[in-house]
Amino acid sequence: MDEMIRLYGYMWNVEGAAEKLCKVVVILLFGVWLCAAAGSLEDSGADAFGYSVSGGFAQSRTEAGGELGVALPEVSKGIFPAVPAPTPAPAADMGTREGTADIVSTAIPVIAPAESSAIASVIPGGVDLAEEQEEAGALPAMLTIHLYGNGGSPAAVTVTEQANAFSAENWSIPQRPGKVFDGWYLDAACTRPFEGVEEGTDVLELYAGWRELEGFVSDDAGHILSCAPDLAIVDGTLVLPSNSACTGIEAGALADVADQVVEIYIPANIRYIAPGAFDSLPNLMYIEAEAGNPNYYSANGILYTSEGEIAACPAWYMEE
Repeated sequence: MDEMIRLYGYMWNVEGAAEKLCKVVVILLFGVWLCAAAGSLEDSGADAFGYSVSGGFAQSRTEAGGELGVALPEVSKGIFPAVPAPTPAPAADMGTREGTADIVSTAIPVIAPAESSAIASVIPGGVDLAEEQEEAGALPAMLTIHLYGNGGSPAAVTVTEQANAFSAENWSIPQRPGKVFDGWYLDAACTRPFEGVEEGTDVLELYAGWRELEGFVSDDAGHILSCAPDLAIVDGTLVLPSNSACTGIEAGALADVADQVVEIYIPANIRYIAPGAFDSLPNLMYIEAEAGNPNYYSANGILYTSEGEIAACPAWYMEE
């Protein structure tokens, strides 16, 4: 009896071992099948889920159904839209890559330049730019100007200015005693007034022009030598020029207007009065000197020197 029990247990162990062996074989076969299937998918270009790059998921599923003998439902391609490949970042130097010129020309539209003849060369204000440049080119970039005093002071001055932007108002005006500046001339005789720079000029020579004080004639020291009755005297009053070019008056200068003078006004710039310059004026009643005259002052119509001596007196004055 004990022997039969042992034999039965032995047979049970054999059957359990066989069952386990079968399971191991099945697992090994399933693993081999999975490896074979994975290799087939890799060769066909499909991924692990059956997506095929060449034919799509539907084609791979159909082929799999044929092998298995089962009709698998067709899957719409719209469910799995194609995903574009990521665009690589542009390199720092696009000019060093192949096909870069084509990419740039495709991405950036090229605007063809207009014909040069179609471009209007006009500056604001309606001035033709070509004409403006042509006119500017007619003058040199810099202009050298020699200014001659022509009897005035300073005797000569040289200035350099831009030819297309110079201004005579910036030039210093010379001074000449007894004369008034009358503008710039192209000749020393003052017969050709300066009106502008001629084309092609790079050096300009100009001469100061002079004229007499209005109503008076003076010498080179600025002393009055004579006066015009209709210009110098107004309502019996003789006002000597207040221009700094006039510095004094000589004897006999009032001979032509002696009977017309009733009053005389002496400005501060008159610093010289010749002895007897106001004599022989029968109607002279009053003499006044401007305050601030360094050499003369007046009191009660009588003219005094800065030292207090009488320089001239009206016709009514009688010396004590």
